[in-house]
Amino acid sequence: MKSLTTLNQHQKQSCESPRSLMSDVIDSSSSTSTIESSRSSKSILQLITCPICLEIFREPLQLPCQHTFCKLCLERITEDRWGRCPVCRGCYRVPFAGVGSFEVNRTIVNLLESLSHTEPKPMLKAKCALCKLEDTITVCEHCREAICCKCRRQHYDEFSRYISSKLNETQQETEKLIAKEVENIKNHEENVCRSDDIANVIRNKVADLIEKIKQEETKLLHNVQEFSKAEQKLIDEKNACLQDLSIINKFCLESQGILHSKEETDQEAIEIRQKCEEYVLSVNDLQSRILIVKTPIRRISFFNRDISSDSISLGFVEIGMVLEPIESTVQLSSIFLSSLKIEPSSTTSSTDADLQHCSKQLIRCLSATLQQQSDYPNGSSPSYRSNISTSDNNGCCRQQLQSQNHKRTPRIIGKRGTRDTEFMHPSSLAYSKRDQLIYVCDTYNNRLVTYSIDGIFQQVYTAISETGEIRFHHPYAIHIDSDNRLYLIDQSERRIKVFNRDFKLIRVIGQYGRDVGQYSAPCDLCTNEQNYIFVCDAGGHRILKYSEQGQFLLAWGGLGTDNGQFKCPACVCILNGDRLAVSDWGNDRIQVFNCEGDHLLSIGQRGKLLAEFFRPLGLAYDETTERLFVCDEGNNRVTIFNSDFTTTELVHSKIGFHGPYDILLLKDGRIIISEHRAHRLQII
Repeated sequence: MKSLTTLNQHQKQSCESPRSLMSDVIDSSSSTSTIESSRSSKSILQLITCPICLEIFREPLQLPCQHTFCKLCLERITEDRWGRCPVCRGCYRVPFAGVGSFEVNRTIVNLLESLSHTEPKPMLKAKCALCKLEDTITVCEHCREAICCKCRRQHYDEFSRYISSKLNETQQETEKLIAKEVENIKNHEENVCRSDDIANVIRNKVADLIEKIKQEETKLLHNVQEFSKAEQKLIDEKNACLQDLSIINKFCLESQGILHSKEETDQEAIEIRQKCEEYVLSVNDLQSRILIVKTPIRRISFFNRDISSDSISLGFVEIGMVLEPIESTVQLSSIFLSSLKIEPSSTTSSTDADLQHCSKQLIRCLSATLQQQSDYPNGSSPSYRSNISTSDNNGCCRQQLQSQNHKRTPRIIGKRGTRDTEFMHPSSLAYSKRDQLIYVCDTYNNRLVTYSIDGIFQQVYTAISETGEIRFHHPYAIHIDSDNRLYLIDQSERRIKVFNRDFKLIRVIGQYGRDVGQYSAPCDLCTNEQNYIFVCDAGGHRILKYSEQGQFLLAWGGLGTDNGQFKCPACVCILNGDRLAVSDWGNDRIQVFNCEGDHLLSIGQRGKLLAEFFRPLGLAYDETTERLFVCDEGNNRVTIFNSDFTTTELVHSKIGFHGPYDILLLKDGRIIISEHRAHRLQII
């Protein structure tokens, strides 16, 4: 019975086995998949979890030891340039650009991105980034944060509000930038429209300038051709005169030999006398053509200083006549009219004696004439200007003219060169009353030269002292005040230096620059009785005033042509009444101010008359006679103004001036003038 029961049970189990086996298999497979899914989730969670914060990776960075951490976690644990891995304790060096320069772990990044797309909510076990509770979480697709299902909506709302605020701010900034760019584009479009007008103006200006230059070229070439023709005509005349003089000279030499020999005859003596009379008349004619007649002076100058749209002046060709006749010690007319009065009835012996006397006189006169020709090969003697009448009505006027012209005989010092008594562009002059020495700025030789009041060379001060100290670089202007201090302007350094008489630097006045109280191109200075310093700033077109200690006090002027304005002021000097005279070089005038910069008077304009200037430079004031001396460099003369600045006269020199730059008045009435073009000094 028992076995039957067992068999029945076995059969029953056998009948039910297929279904039960199938169910067991299904149950086992489902449990296996659940276990595998759980294991897979845990392994993925371990891969995407930071070992430091134990949260899902945010910006995973990989250290050189291949361990990965969040960027913020690495920045938190890294304090110096070196660090240790929290996992393997291996040392690593932080790059110079910071922790962010470590390599990004692309595998983790790709894994996080794949989890966000494979399932809408990958279920992982971790702590929520918001509530910090361990729960089934998902990774936010927007910010990669690990959040739970409860906090997901709150997180999304916060994320939405944050993005909305940023979008609003960005929109407002964009609208401002759009308005600004629209305005900028409008301005640039207006500039583009104006560019055509500017181009047309430039074309018209350049075309007018080219046309004026061509006209100036035609005029200058025509004047040069006339000049060449006139000079060629003079050469032909001089050659003809020279040939006639050579024939007369040869006749005189041959006749002298015949008259001194013992083989002459009466007939030969008569023929010599007749020819001598003819040659005397020829010599008188040549005398009037060579010595007495006004000598033409022709000068060509070509320069390019100022080219403006309204007046173009590239240069000039000037042809003038010297107003004064050239005096000569040879008076052929009176000599021969008195010596050739020989009666035809004279005896042979008296005739011979008279002819011998005539021949000697003729030889002496012709020798003197040839000597003067050799002294002045161009047929003209040194010229000079005078405001005295040139009337030739009588000998008295001629004598008066001669005495006035020879009133001052200049002494010449120096020539072009580098030796002690030679100059290269001598510019400014100064006189030391205490030492009784004259200081000369030998600019291009880069030195100072001293002379006594008699014009005797004394000493040379070089740019570098015996101890190797650099004193100056190309001295341009010099001034000595009442305390015997020497003020010097360096042309290269553009600085004003003050030295004592041992040539030790005391101080530097001002500094280079364009601001108030600074100078860009100082070219001259002076001091008054209160030792205030006044500086001509040619680059800034103004006058600067400093205290004795070099403190800036005042500036006035500016570029322009009105009263009180300048165009490259060149030189300055103190007048009586605490006034200041400034040579306005570019405006061709002299301006007078008080020491506070108030304009008082303007003198002259561009021209060649006595009260006019062309590039005035050096100034000197005679306190006794209250006369102002002005170096009119462009007109090659020195003009003298009386105390009322109206009556004028000229400083006379028998050899004239060539580029007078500065003038110095001595107590004995003599005048020293530096000529930078002739590289010399004149003491008159």
